[in-house]
Amino acid sequence: MKNFESLFVAWMIVWAVFFGYQVTIARRLSQLQGEIERLKSQLGRK
Repeated sequence: MKNFESLFVAWMIVWAVFFGYQVTIARRLSQLQGEIERLKSQLGRK
């Protein structure tokens, strides 16, 4: 039963890292989209 507990903890850590990575990717994508919109508006003004 000890091995099952260790496996479960490892599985939870892997999923936590995966979801943390997804959050950082989503944040970066949002920032890039904002930057693209800002640049588009600057090009449109000139």
